[in-house]
Amino acid sequence: MAKPSHAERLELFRRMLHMRRFEEMVIRLAQAYEYTGRQHLHIGHEATGAAVAMAMRAGDKIHTTHRNHGYVIACGADPGRAFAEIMGRRDGLNGGKGGSWHLCDAERGFQSTSAMVGGSIALAAGAAFALKLAGSGNISFAHFGDGTLDEGVAYESLNIASIYELPVLFVCENNSKAGQRPSSMLAAARLQDVPAALQIHCELVDGADSDAAQIAFQKAADRVRETGKPVFIEATLERWPGSHQVKAAFPTGVTDLSLALNLDKVEGKHADWIKQSDPILRATRALIKDGVSDLVGLLEMDAKVNLLMEDARSFAEASPFPDASVAFTGVFAS
Repeated sequence: MAKPSHAERLELFRRMLHMRRFEEMVIRLAQAYEYTGRQHLHIGHEATGAAVAMAMRAGDKIHTTHRNHGYVIACGADPGRAFAEIMGRRDGLNGGKGGSWHLCDAERGFQSTSAMVGGSIALAAGAAFALKLAGSGNISFAHFGDGTLDEGVAYESLNIASIYELPVLFVCENNSKAGQRPSSMLAAARLQDVPAALQIHCELVDGADSDAAQIAFQKAADRVRETGKPVFIEATLERWPGSHQVKAAFPTGVTDLSLALNLDKVEGKHADWIKQSDPILRATRALIKDGVSDLVGLLEMDAKVNLLMEDARSFAEASPFPDASVAFTGVFAS
């Protein structure tokens, strides 16, 4: 695949900004409304999530983990309805019943998002099987973390996908590294050793490099569509310092795009992550360096996104809680 055009790179960045500003607003909502509970945010994963979203086509299916907000927003879900869902309000994407960990939007391919480790990889394999039987030409996407590969269902899903040649793109976001609390206890030297042993084509990409991610995921999706066979991509990421926060906070501060050109002004305990690993600032520098945009243009884009999120929050806050009469609506059995 050729390098993305300027328009494609700007579109990817726009989606990344939507994801970051959405998650920052989720932190503010969690600070204001404690009942929203613990959040698993997608901060630091934006380049990967946006690249996956741009590789999707109408009719494709995607299943994600509890770290789901970013993917839903990158695929174009209404942020106001997404905030309302997280707040348990009637106008939420799922009527206020799914909450943060099960936020989904079927109209955009999200059949479910699962807080069960391994749930997404099995569901995505099943969706790929259905798509293959339907002959639609669509493909399935499975988003999961490195810890998922410890689960037996992951091995079974990969094996079935290989045997039955299912059109599924396995997206493994690996944000564990030496010195950090690992998510995976897999004995394999590399995560890719498992799918590779099952004859699944594997790729490795820097998940915080927006250009590399955009190329890698589009190329992988094209390969799945052309061959009808699964592909496994491991996206390496540096874990955001607030990834496992119990109390809503901004450990790396509110994102400031201007810091991309003033890294010497970055200070504090997590300065290294901001300087080296923040995909938003890395993308900002790359777009300016390559002449795709200037800082003024990117700041204008960011200002519009921030206004959108403010309006979305107001919509969610104005939405009422569901009436008790709908408590059993949509359940499988009463």
